[in-house]
Amino acid sequence: MLLYSKSACLESEEFPFQAFLFSTSPQRPRTVHCHEFIELVYVSEGHGEHLYKGSAYPISTGDIFVVPPFVEHDYNVIGGMPLKVYNVLFLPSFLTFELQALSNVTPFFDFFYVEPFFRQTLDFDSHMKLSVLEDQEMKQRLDRIVGEFSRKALGYRISIKAQLIDMLVWLSRRYEERIIAPPPRRSQPEAIKAVCEFIEQHYAQDISLEQISRMCTMSQSSFGDKFKKYVGKTFTEYRNEVRINASLKLLRETDLNTLSIAENVGIHDLSHYYKLFRQYTGMTPRIFRMKYAGERAE
Repeated sequence: MLLYSKSACLESEEFPFQAFLFSTSPQRPRTVHCHEFIELVYVSEGHGEHLYKGSAYPISTGDIFVVPPFVEHDYNVIGGMPLKVYNVLFLPSFLTFELQALSNVTPFFDFFYVEPFFRQTLDFDSHMKLSVLEDQEMKQRLDRIVGEFSRKALGYRISIKAQLIDMLVWLSRRYEERIIAPPPRRSQPEAIKAVCEFIEQHYAQDISLEQISRMCTMSQSSFGDKFKKYVGKTFTEYRNEVRINASLKLLRETDLNTLSIAENVGIHDLSHYYKLFRQYTGMTPRIFRMKYAGERAE
């Protein structure tokens, strides 16, 4: 399986972004792949299938969905005409503070995080389809973003960020207007397991207990009790442990400073990060790096 790296696909470390209109021909061979970045996909023309986590989902003009980092997927074209899609690629860090703020808005949280996570469940209504009028507006928005990125005129980075945030808010409002089927009911152990997997994928986001409880259709107190019963620790303890474990990898395998590492794993108070790090490892980040920094990924 191919891995598309951020260095090969995004503009730069300072501006980790890319946007373009891509045409997939019916003759194109299967190219199952994943990538290190978020991919926002809008189907502009044609019919096909989106191959996602081993399952196939029909897609056509007006479909829009998010592919998280490191999830394998591909496309099949149906019929004799190409499948044309807009691809908007960016790292979560590209909109760190904006994503944190938007994550508190239920429709955005559902569209951007919950919907992609549950897309692997076939009986979940797994994407949003725009109407004809919405399709026209979406294409205009995407054409402006692609145009700014292609021309790279004065201030294009500021313009792209502003337009992307505005588009995400607009999409969240369109999502709110639709009746989206909730995730299928699962047994309590299955639901808690799904939450743990969700946390492991989205630990860097400022996701609240209220949002996670709603995912499981439970009250916060009921969810908290069930989570501790099945996992052996509270939701916050589990999330903190996942975040610290993710930071260990960054300390071993990158040269990022401690503040950047803390922010990359979703902890924006450096003193709190140091406190949690000591609690889970018994040492400081500096001592850990000195001891284990030689264990770089080959």
